[in-house]
Amino acid sequence: MQKRYAFCSLCLIPFLTLLLASGFSWTGVNFSVIGSRGGRRLAFLVWGALTGNYFYLHTRELMELSGCRNRTLERLLFGALVCFVTAVGIPYLPRQLPGLSRLHVGICFTSTLLLAVVQVRFLRILQKKSGGGFGIQWSLLALLGTGVCILLFSIGIISTLLEVYVTVGGCIYLWLLHCKLAGAAAKFV
Repeated sequence: MQKRYAFCSLCLIPFLTLLLASGFSWTGVNFSVIGSRGGRRLAFLVWGALTGNYFYLHTRELMELSGCRNRTLERLLFGALVCFVTAVGIPYLPRQLPGLSRLHVGICFTSTLLLAVVQVRFLRILQKKSGGGFGIQWSLLALLGTGVCILLFSIGIISTLLEVYVTVGGCIYLWLLHCKLAGAAAKFV
């Protein structure tokens, strides 16, 4: 199982994310615009389905591995998945469909916020259960949050660069957490 998540975390999801972004401005557009232009709608839908499911399944697996299954966390995580997949399925065409486009943006933001809340809450539960030892993971979450703020305020829009940063950073974060938890689980076996 760990090899499959390693492949997804370090190869598949980052590769597909970079592939989807290729050929477009990294600071002038975002994945919503890319998914609506140049015949990339199907690629955007596939990327969205894979990425959303990856974050959901990997986080759920980590909850299981750590013995920290929590009903509230699972509901929030499932909510993030539903919001993400729904948002990817709603076309972003602000001139033709302004209402749907606003809905798309709102649901995208909600999914990202829910996933961030899940990761912070899950890490707090892990730290409380184990008595500490998650400094690298907290630092990475802080770096992700700080980077998001810097990119958002310096570029002024939710850009492709910001989305690549969050997606690849999230993959690295989950992989490092997985390695830590798998190592801790191996000590008890």
